[in-house]
Formats: sequence, C-alpha cells, structure tokens
Amino acid sequence: MSPWSPDSQMIATHALTNVSGQSGLALVVSLVLLLVLTAMGMGLAYVASVQSDLVAAVANKPLSIDASETCFDNAVEWLSKPAGQSWVNGLGAPIDLAVSGGPLAGKTVLGDTVPVGQSDSRSVQFKTRAGRAAYSSCIVEKISSSTNGSSGNEIGSSNGYGASNFVYTIRMTAVGNYNVAFNGTAINPNFWQSNSSKSVLEAVVQYTP
Repeated sequence: MSPWSPDSQMIATHALTNVSGQSGLALVVSLVLLLVLTAMGMGLAYVASVQSDLVAAVANKPLSIDASETCFDNAVEWLSKPAGQSWVNGLGAPIDLAVSGGPLAGKTVLGDTVPVGQSDSRSVQFKTRAGRAAYSSCIVEKISSSTNGSSGNEIGSSNGYGASNFVYTIRMTAVGNYNVAFNGTAINPNFWQSNSSKSVLEAVVQYTP
C-alpha cells in the first residue's frame, strides 16, 4: 500500500490523534498530583507552625508567671513604705501601681532578682531573656480590715489593756508579660509574636503593718 494512499493517511491521522489524547491526559494527571503535593506541603507547614507556637508558649509561660509574682513581691514591699502605709490606713481604693509614673512602673524580673549587695555576674543571655519579662499592671485593693481582738477596756474604767493590731485583707491582681510589644501602656496586638506570653494572676493576702 502506497504511503500516499487514502488508507495510509487515515491510519497516520488516527495514530497522531491517540498520541495527542494521551499527552493531554498525562498533563492533567501531573497537574492534579502537583496540586495534591502542594496542599500536603502547606498542611505540613501549618501544623509545624502551630506546634512551634505551642512549644514557645509553654517554654515562655513560666517567665510571664514570674513577672506576675514579681508584682506581688514589689507590692508587699511598697506597703511597708510610707506611701503604702498611708494608702492601707486610708480608704484603700483600687490603685494600679504599675501605671506610667507609678511607684512600680518599669519593674522587671531581672531587676527584682539582682543579688543584694553583690555584682550581677549572670550571663548576658540570661539578662537579655529575663529583662523582657515585666508586669504591665499591678492592682492592689483593700477588701477589709479588722483587729486581732486582743484590746479592750475594763468595765467601769477607762483603763485599757492589750495591744491592738489591724489585719488587712488585700487583693492583688497582676498582668505579667514576656516579650510583649506595647503601645504606651497597652499591649499592641499588631506586633504580637509567637514566642510572647501573657499571664494574669490574682492573690488575696492578709497584711499586718
């Protein structure tokens, strides 16, 4: 059969059509596989990112808690000073000691843990890490006050006996932060980082001047 015969041309045309159809199917399959692999990669990257954030939150949570506890230590120290004595013997209205210009503004875990009377020989890495832990709010509020019940007067006499000591019940609420960006005194959520941590602690204590 001559290569130029109608039958030969029909067979060649049919063969080219089959090859073209197979090439198009291979391209579609390749694109589908590429899409599946891309989706799997994005899913793995998302899971890894979430797990990394969880690990960072767990690792840095103790530092934000330490910052809140530092507020309690500093607040008790403030109560023993004249300003604190005046406050607790007065109305004892809620007051945030850590606001800008307040007596406890700018306090950090690092500053509260410097050895008394010694030079700070701790590593630079420790100082850098601890220096990013601080409390942004330290609210104290006097809930109640009472006496110890050991004072009084004799019946029919003005003579007193015993000594009277006031016992105050004080509530402290602290917001501790680690590596948290601030816009003035408020947390700036636009610059929140994955390794940042925030803790809110509350303690009710009895205080006797």
